[in-house]
This record gives sequence, structure tokens and C-alpha cells, in this order.
Amino acid sequence: MAIDYKSLPVYAQKQKILDCLENNQVVIVESPTGSGKTTQIPVILYEAGYATNGMIGVTQPRRIAALSVSEFISKQLGTTYPGLVGYKMRFEDYTNQETRIKIMTDGILLQEMKLDPWLSKYSVLMIDEAHERSLNIDFVLGLVKRVLKERNDFRVIVSSATMNTQVFSEYFDNAPIVSIDTVTYPVALVYDPVPGGSTTTTDSGCDQILTKIYNTVDRVLDNDEEGAILIFLPGEKIIKDCMDKLYYSPIGRKLHILPLYGRLPKEEQERVFEKAPEGKRKVVISTNIAETSVTISDVTTVIDSGLYKLNFYNPKNFTSSLIESTVSRASCNQRKGRAGRTQPGTCYRLYSRKDFDTRPEYTTEEIYRTDLSEVVLRMSELGITDFYDFDFIANPGREGIIGAVDTLHMLGALEEDNTLSSIGQMMVKFPLEPRISRIIVEAIMRFPDVLDKALIAASFLSANSPFVLPPNEEMEARKAHHRFQDIQGDFCTYLNILKAFQQTDNREKFCKKNYLDERVMAEIENINEQLIEIVSEKMGIPVVEGKGSMQDYLCCIAAGMIQFVCIRTGRESYRSLTADHICIHPGSVMFKKDPVFIVAGEIIRTSRIYASSVSPLTRPMLDIINPDLFDKLMACKKERESSREARMLEQERNRTAKALRRQETKKAEPAPEDSLSLGGFLFATKKIKGKKTALLPVEQLIQAIENEKNKNKLNNAGQMKGTVITNDNGSLLSGEKVSLIIELAKSLDLRPLPEKKWNRHMNVNVNDPIQKEQLVDSLGFILRTAIAKQKGREYGFITLYNNGNGSYWFKVSRGFSTALMESHSSLETLVEENVEWTKEEAGAINKALALVNSLYN
Repeated sequence: MAIDYKSLPVYAQKQKILDCLENNQVVIVESPTGSGKTTQIPVILYEAGYATNGMIGVTQPRRIAALSVSEFISKQLGTTYPGLVGYKMRFEDYTNQETRIKIMTDGILLQEMKLDPWLSKYSVLMIDEAHERSLNIDFVLGLVKRVLKERNDFRVIVSSATMNTQVFSEYFDNAPIVSIDTVTYPVALVYDPVPGGSTTTTDSGCDQILTKIYNTVDRVLDNDEEGAILIFLPGEKIIKDCMDKLYYSPIGRKLHILPLYGRLPKEEQERVFEKAPEGKRKVVISTNIAETSVTISDVTTVIDSGLYKLNFYNPKNFTSSLIESTVSRASCNQRKGRAGRTQPGTCYRLYSRKDFDTRPEYTTEEIYRTDLSEVVLRMSELGITDFYDFDFIANPGREGIIGAVDTLHMLGALEEDNTLSSIGQMMVKFPLEPRISRIIVEAIMRFPDVLDKALIAASFLSANSPFVLPPNEEMEARKAHHRFQDIQGDFCTYLNILKAFQQTDNREKFCKKNYLDERVMAEIENINEQLIEIVSEKMGIPVVEGKGSMQDYLCCIAAGMIQFVCIRTGRESYRSLTADHICIHPGSVMFKKDPVFIVAGEIIRTSRIYASSVSPLTRPMLDIINPDLFDKLMACKKERESSREARMLEQERNRTAKALRRQETKKAEPAPEDSLSLGGFLFATKKIKGKKTALLPVEQLIQAIENEKNKNKLNNAGQMKGTVITNDNGSLLSGEKVSLIIELAKSLDLRPLPEKKWNRHMNVNVNDPIQKEQLVDSLGFILRTAIAKQKGREYGFITLYNNGNGSYWFKVSRGFSTALMESHSSLETLVEENVEWTKEEAGAINKALALVNSLYN
């Protein structure tokens, strides 16, 4: 059935929008999703003649939205793209000289403004989905405000969902707001918290949420509710887990299950708009991409986990953290609204009303939690050198700007007056993060024989990881990935992977066999080709297959990633110029290799600080990279050691002073210690080694976690230390943070494993079939709790060790991190053993690998 576009709610305000735009440079258009504003305002502007003296530009925050919007408008106007309508995103340009309506990502507009800072090719610009307040959107708004002062003829429409639109109006000198009302159907709201109130998708919390989702979908089917079901989850992995949970369930045959997230190929994303096959109910499982950017019209049921993932950047030590968090109240209501588009619907919230009421009203703007170095570099390129006074809609504060400026100075991109250096002028030619473009510039300037390799490294760093680890196939996937390993680390491994991918005749089969994401590999190849084009055609520098050394190649990497060059400070521990206690990520080729110096592509903070994409460096290479680098790293290492010695000396002084006070004063009755309240229990605290420490009897701790209705509260013990007390009055995890103990208690059984249940003295060789079977049968003991030291009843975690020659044994490690890393390393070695595994044995290894992988987060 043909769509009657004129019946869309936006047309009720068509004339008002045009009148306001005639009399004002900026108009704010607000409406709920489904009003047609995204697709119809560009058409309204085109029909009103705004394409006569320039293009109509439309920015979108996501690639999927830019693509779907351009396709929709092209179809409506009876044209194909590129033509009257076109779209442009990084490394994809489907526009030509005939294009009058140009849909683009906001990042592309920023790229264009370096050559055309006053946007002379455009008569009007529509900034869509402005309520998302991404870093790019905030920067675009600031730059557009400058354009408006120079061009009286320029017009801007800021399009937003009905969330805090007054802030846009005030920013643009009280610009008029046009509100579009849409026909909304009532949405019944059901608060149905996960048992125990779980608000996390890690480990046991994940199982609880998936079980609740299954029960809710089953309930919807039983109630005979019509329409599609939309489920909101925070990430790709749990979306896939949820698909499996539903597909293999008793109701799976009744469902047409589809995923939706940013990494999906275009064809897969578009399937969510299709009707379900006859006799089946469509179920779309999505990230927050379906909140506003994508409208699925037949949704009548929403199941909202209330979760999403946010990236936080620390400008002091240049580390990133991907944190799962609860969405704001505004986002909760956006999700609810997806159920009432075409008929009455229902929204099931898997959290309590009390939880909802305590959430922040809006999401923290990205500008407060992300790396600003690329924005600052673009500002300098545009001649804006007073970074601190730039008119952002939300001021990021000095700390974020200072961190960005420090990064760019370290990369050699800025002069002292904040103008671009010669290095910076070359860096801005690439649509890449500054650290990545600096790798290419280093190759151009100093190591041209490895330029081709540097472009490949930049391509891998600019894309998502191509490595796939399907559930229950971790062992097979690891073995496949290991085939490409290079002794010089991940950056050299990347060269091997792309070369093999390009040489194969059947890419789909190759990627399936080697557990690689074919779409990501194709994207990496495409980025590489585009970078070669920029260097060879736009810069006039030939790119040939060089014979340069791997040493030169890694020097280029380190020049861009100089903030992530690290020196070893202890066993499996490193320090960069700004961060300490860094470990090599278990997914790296260099895990457990322990070179003295390394360079990483990223430093990420989860439960620990990890270096990912790691390759080794040597002492002579540091001098090549930067003559002062070695001295700076050594100074940081000595500073750490001095700080540790000072702390130890201070602790010794405190102990001596306390001993003297005890001798000089009569022993008094001890004052009652403070208590820690968790899940309905009061846990006693006492001073241990000068630190206030919570005493956590293991059975009460487990019950507290089960009782607590909002598990986020369990982590509000700040930096308090804790000790788990076993039933025989032993101790476990002594001195660890209570927050970590709680997370481990959610995922692991902290109750000691009886000695008779496992073989403490097992020492087997996998080349012996009987011993191999004995080892596999014992893998379930990994990370269980057992006695580590009889004296003092100290407990630890059962850890798998190996000697590299086929022999494996268990040992109890008191430290959880040691147990985790050693066990993971041994499992990786086990995967590589040249022995045949039965299906059952492979399943046991996969289960053990899945456990340790999950605990790294």
C-alpha cells in the first residue's frame, strides 16, 4: 500500500515551519518519533525552493540512519542515489553534481568545514536527532553558530525529540520552537523487576535478565497481544545471547527474531522493517539505536532492560572505560513511546518504579565523557586557537580541553600558539582520530618503506575488532585466531590477517573457518583502500609494497600511540607515561610474554587496566621514536617506586606509633565498630593494617546479594576494603575492595570447595589419553575457592598452571587476578596442544574459557 506522506503529522505544521524559517535564521523543531520530521522536512524545504541557491544538508548521528533516510527520500521523490538525493559518510560518498538533498553523518559535515568553513554550498542545514547531544553534534552546533554570524542568508533547523529543546532555543538567542503533535496511542506501563532487582548483564545478572525476557515474551504470546515486540538490551553480545535463549526455547518456533545494532550489515538492519512470516511474531532485539534513530512502525510491545553502554574517557591518564549503566528517565520514556505508534501497546520495564524515579532526568552529554583531541585538532585547522572560550552549547570544562591539548602536543600536532604544526597539517588530511593519523604521518616523514603497513594498522584501529568468539566455540575460535599470530605482536598479526583475507577466493568461507567477521574485514579493506587513495592521489605520495623492517613499522605505531608506550614495572605489570598497573589483555598475542617495553593501540579500564593491540619494543627503538622517551618512562617508574617506599615507611611509622600508645595507655573497652549495610544485613567492620575493613561472612554475603532489590546499591561502599569470612572462620579476598568482592560473589561460588571433591595434587600430561580425560573432567574446579595456607586459614582460588610441554596442575592462588590470568593463559595453551579433543572435551574447555573471559569485565 502506497504511503500518504501528506498525512504525516509534520505536514500539519508545514507552513509554520516555513514561516518561522523565513523570519528567523534558526528554528527548533520538536516532536515525538514517527511525526515524519526526519524524512519530510528535507522534502518540504526542497518543494519550497531552498535547493535553488544551494544544497539542503541533513546531518545524522549514525550511519544506519543516514543510509535509511536517503533511501526513503529517494523513493518518495522517484529518484535513485546518487542524484537529486545522495548520502555521504566516512569512506562512502554517494553524491554527485546533481545532488540537492544531501544526507550525511555529522562527522562528514565537520570534514567539509575545513575546506568550506562558512558552508557556502548549503542554503539550509537540518541538524537531526540533536537531542542525542553527541560530541560531533555539540561541535557542529558551535561551528554553525559562527556561520550564522557571517551569513545572513543561511538557515538552520535543529530537529529534536521532545527532550529538553529549550536549551537549543536559548543557545540560538531564543530561536522559535515549532512543536509537532503526533497521534499517540495509550501505552500500558508494567514495572516487572528481574528477581533480585538485577540491573547488570554480567554473568548471573545476564541469566536473570534473559530468563525474565523469555517469561515476558511467553506472557505476551499467551495474552494474544498483537504487533511486533521490541526488546532493548545494552550490547551486541547479550543481544546474541538473547536471540539464542528465545530461539532454542519452547516458544522459539513461534518467533521471527531479528537483531539490531550498529555493527550489523545494511541488509540485516533493513530486515527489521519487514513483516514477519505468516504465523510468527516479529521480535527485534536492539541497542539504544531503536530509541530514536530507527522507527519500527508495527511495534506494540516494548521490553526494556533499562540498560545501555557508555564510553568514559579519563583526560588525565588517557584511558577509556566502556561502562554499562542505567539509562535516564528521558530515555526510558523514549523507549516506552515506541510501543504506541500505530495502536495501543504495552511497555514492560524490567526494573522497579523506585529505580526509575531515582534515575537522572537526561543522559550525560558526550562532551563531558570523551576524548576531545580530535575536536581540538579540527578547531585549530579552522583557525580557532582559543580553545577554552569556544562557544560550546555545553562547556566541557578546562580539564577535558587541557587533556586534548596535551595529547596533541605530545603528538607534535600543535605549535606553542595552538596553530597546526607541519605534522598537524598532514594529520588533518585524514578522517581519523589524531593518534591514528599520526602513525601514517610518521611513515610518510621518516619510514616510507613501511607506509603500506602503517595504512593497514590505521585501518584495523579505525574499525571494530574482526575477531568472533561465538558461545560454546571459544576453543575453536582461539585456535583459528592463533594461526595468524606473529611473534612481534598484534600489529604484525594484523598484516597477516588482511593479506590472507585478500588472497582467498572465497571470503565468506575463509571468515567462517577462521572466526572472523566478514563485514568488518571488508570494512577494514575498504578503509585501507580509501587511505591509499588519500595518500597517493590527494597527497601525491606513492604507496607501494615496501620492504621496510618490522622495527620501522612498530616505530611508526609508537609515534602515534606514544601515550600508550609502556615499561614493565613488575610481573605482568606495566606503566605508561600517565597510567600505572597496566596488564596486557588476554586477547593479545603478547599476553604472558612480558617484554620490557610495549606499545598498545588502546588502554582500557574494566576491572583492571588493560593494554590491547600490543606489540613489543626494544630499548634502541625508544630512542628512534623519541630521544627523551626512555628517560621519561624511567622517571615514571622511579616515581612509582619512590611513592611505594614512602607509603610503606608511613605505614611502619603508624604501626610504631600505635604500639607506643598501647603501651602508654590502659587498655580500654573497644568502641563499637561501624557497620556496613548490604542487602538487609549489617556487616561488622574493623581496622586491619590501618584500613577500615568489612567482615563479610560468605553465607550472609550471598543472601545479601539475593535480597537486595537494587543491586547498584551494593556497590556503594566506596573504596572500603573487605574480607570474606568462610564458615570455618577462614579469610578470602583479604584487603580487596568491597565492590570487587560483590561482583565476584555475583559470578562465582565463594564457598570453599571441600578437599575431597578435587585433587589438589593432580599433575597430568595431555599427551596421555587417560590423564587428558582427567584434566578435562577437572576444569570445572578453575576459580573455585579452596584453602591456600593452612596457617591462618587463608583461602584462595584454584588456578590452572602449565609448563609449556603438555603438563598441567592445580595450585591455589590467594590473589584473584593471579588466578584469573594464570588460568586463562593455561587454557589458551591447552587450546594449542597438538591433541585430538572429543566434542564433550571441547565443550568443557569452551565452558572454562567462557567463564574466565566473562570475568575480565
